Amino acid sequence: MIVLLAVRSALTAMLLCALVPVLSSSNADAAEAAPSVPLPATGPIPQARGEVRRSEMSVIVPIPSPRPEERTQPQKPPAPYKPGRMPGQEATCRRALTKLGVSFSDRPSISEAAGCAIPHPLVITRLSRKIALQPEATLNCATALALARFFTEKVPPLARRHLKQPVTTVRHASAYVCRSRRGLQKLSEHAFGNAFDIAAFTLADGTQLDVARQPDPKSGRARFLKAFRTAACGPFKTVLGPGSNADHANHFHLDLQKRRNNSLYCK
Repeated sequence: MIVLLAVRSALTAMLLCALVPVLSSSNADAAEAAPSVPLPATGPIPQARGEVRRSEMSVIVPIPSPRPEERTQPQKPPAPYKPGRMPGQEATCRRALTKLGVSFSDRPSISEAAGCAIPHPLVITRLSRKIALQPEATLNCATALALARFFTEKVPPLARRHLKQPVTTVRHASAYVCRSRRGLQKLSEHAFGNAFDIAAFTLADGTQLDVARQPDPKSGRARFLKAFRTAACGPFKTVLGPGSNADHANHFHLDLQKRRNNSLYCK
């Protein structure tokens, strides 16, 4: 029995010795057939394909939701000018204009660097219920009232007497203008809305009577222009026109300039 075990052990040892060279050769051939992947000596281990590096990841920026459309509100038209508290004399003057049928509107105060100014200006479009004004004129209230009274009380009877028909429209050449007197540094009365220049009258039949065109001295038109000029001296402190000087050759200049002793200058 012992002899059999010894023989089996010897045979097993001999078989193993014969197989070792064969196995070693097969492993060596397999190692040579498999390609070797060189690894870097240093640095990070290569990552497998398909794996995205953290530094290469795209940043997703959230898109804000669209805001509601902002509609621009249309600008409201400016409110009509409403005069604030004004001196009692100005308020009284406006009431008198209204009674005479004058068409007017208030405007913001005028004050210019040159010194021209009207604290409470008016824009006039009619001098009375029956007499229109073209174009509209910016004046102070005192001058507007003097004109309204003159064209309501004095002009109609003069027109009936000399023209046999009423004046329906007055055309002016100048009202408020910020300027000095010609050849002088002193400001004109126009610079304070205190003066008014008349260029022509339109009659009921459509005839236009120009101040610059002096008619036949014996005609009713000539008599009307002369009577108008004479009647204006008193209600107005200054009256100038053709013959006074070259600057007033084509219009009647009327103003309320105050002088010593309330004197008049009519030429």
